[in-house]
Amino acid sequence: MNEHEMVQQLLNQKDQTPIAIDAENTALIVVDVQRFFSRPEYPFAQAFEKMVSGVTAGYFRRVEDTVLPNVERLLTCFRARKLPVVYFAVGCHTPEGRDLPAWMREFDDLSLMLNGQRVCPPAGDPSGAIEDCVAPLPGEIVLTKSSSGPGASTNLQQILRNLSVRSLVVCGLTTAVCVSQSARELADLGFQVIVAEDACTELSVESHRAALFTFALTFGRVRPTVEIIELFKSILTETTVR
Repeated sequence: MNEHEMVQQLLNQKDQTPIAIDAENTALIVVDVQRFFSRPEYPFAQAFEKMVSGVTAGYFRRVEDTVLPNVERLLTCFRARKLPVVYFAVGCHTPEGRDLPAWMREFDDLSLMLNGQRVCPPAGDPSGAIEDCVAPLPGEIVLTKSSSGPGASTNLQQILRNLSVRSLVVCGLTTAVCVSQSARELADLGFQVIVAEDACTELSVESHRAALFTFALTFGRVRPTVEIIELFKSILTETTVR
């Protein structure tokens, strides 16, 4: 048995313990499901494709075929039970992105060099809109962040505390960056966090799996969408959305 197999056994044993979730005080966090992350015609994909042709093909197939439908299913589940839904949308507050952290500006500089366009749009730019099929309803919270996780650039913690939220389900784009960072930060703040493993993805399946493995081993739980929905069905009675 190699090291990874032994660590996998640790994770398997951890996963046998019951999921500690306060279902009636759970919110859904939808991370950066924006057009420029979910459609190939925007600079995010074009810059990578110019460097390595075909590198984003599998990613966009997974976004369309798996991630977006599962985010929709989670939204339906939470809305039917009148549970809070909070969206993140990454964007800058200055036209040239001076307010972004250095690592994000480096991606902008790379894209400008390759394609003459910046990767990260200003807040309110149509390319940064939440995808239509999973768009927020009136009254749902949308937070613009200029960082990978919410802690550095939003008041999410205050919002969740005011809503009496104790547990979170996290989904969105992309697994190894903003989804993982957001989920880890929220776990460190004391929230019980479940990541929906098939409602997020990454440029490669391997990096997706590695990010989820690390999160599940240390910070919280990782479960498929159908299992998360069944968990809520077994705990909460569905109510009619008004």
